[in-house]
Amino acid sequence: MSVTRSLVQTLSECIEHVLDTSLHADKALTQLLQNNPQWSLDERQYVVSNYYHIFRFKRLLAYLLEHEEMPLDGFGYWLTCQVVTAQPLPEWVDTERYNLEKLQSLIEQAPQAVRLSLPDWLNEIANEQLGEQWPAVASALNQSAQQYLRVNSLKSDIATVTESLAKEGIKVSQVALDSHVALKVESNSHLFRSQAFQAGWFEMQDAGSQQIVPFLEIQPGHKVVDACAGAGGKSLHIAALMENKGRLLSMDIHEHKLETLKQRAKRAGVHVAETRVIQNNKTIKRQKEKFDRVLLDVPCSGLGVLKRNPDAKWHLNSQNLDTLIALQTDILARYSQMCKVGGKLVYATCSILPSENEQQVERFLANNPNWQLEDSLRLLPGVNSEFDGFYAARLVKNS
Repeated sequence: MSVTRSLVQTLSECIEHVLDTSLHADKALTQLLQNNPQWSLDERQYVVSNYYHIFRFKRLLAYLLEHEEMPLDGFGYWLTCQVVTAQPLPEWVDTERYNLEKLQSLIEQAPQAVRLSLPDWLNEIANEQLGEQWPAVASALNQSAQQYLRVNSLKSDIATVTESLAKEGIKVSQVALDSHVALKVESNSHLFRSQAFQAGWFEMQDAGSQQIVPFLEIQPGHKVVDACAGAGGKSLHIAALMENKGRLLSMDIHEHKLETLKQRAKRAGVHVAETRVIQNNKTIKRQKEKFDRVLLDVPCSGLGVLKRNPDAKWHLNSQNLDTLIALQTDILARYSQMCKVGGKLVYATCSILPSENEQQVERFLANNPNWQLEDSLRLLPGVNSEFDGFYAARLVKNS
């Protein structure tokens, strides 16, 4: 694909607008793509990839631009990002004014937080909590995200989905997980316009995320609550493992997310799910000890999914993190009451920080001796996982 001046100019203008206004990058990108329906699939993929790279490395790029005394505008960010990510520059770019060796030297000499393109406070906390593992994790989180599919066993299977997608020019490969096989997207030709997607044969879901619901050890006929369901990705997975047998209650404080869940459930052929908006603590108390399985996929910093949402690290701060940790503690204390004696609860986050993960579980167990930790799952990108970062703890209620 030939990268044209007009394509880069439009991309640069959007980047500059986000930088100037502190808008959330994902919303601006959605609008950018909607405003340019004439772009080819290759052009759209180029824009998306480079756009996220720029916000992934925003601090490092600003550091290099300042040292090179170059304008901190959208084009400057795009150009420097091409160099940092070792992408070939179009022929129409004047490369003589850029000293590539000097840029590389500047990167090597930069402080760790700048080199990893992170806020100082976040780099400091991650170093404290992850120690020597942190540089590898941070580097992995600065990579582009891969796309993975979870095949909907209520409607299809691996072979059927693979064959159907291949007929439409979409190539996938199998990824073996502990509980099932996921599909990795190798080439994407209008994936969401495919017959398989329209028929509800699969959902896009990171392979790390796909390991959370099986950790609940669900059986058909169970009564299960997904108490922080959001738009329902994990609820759909729960329903598939239940084989549409039993009771699934999907709850959330946001009604619009549950409406999205209903639409997704219809496409997926999920009949067992009901939704309920959490209006106050009474909504939770009415469900006391009614469920065999409780999933608490709690609100978190999202640091484990920075590959997919690199802009998030620029909107998070230490005060936000403290608030989230307090909220997680409260949710675990109150929502755990929905679990029956002898039942199991999975506390899960898409964070990499022990303060949101192991330390939360340890605090809960210290205050609730009638519970015990049965098993835990810790996925650290760059250390023991090529997927997003996730944590899950399976707890058993003994009395």
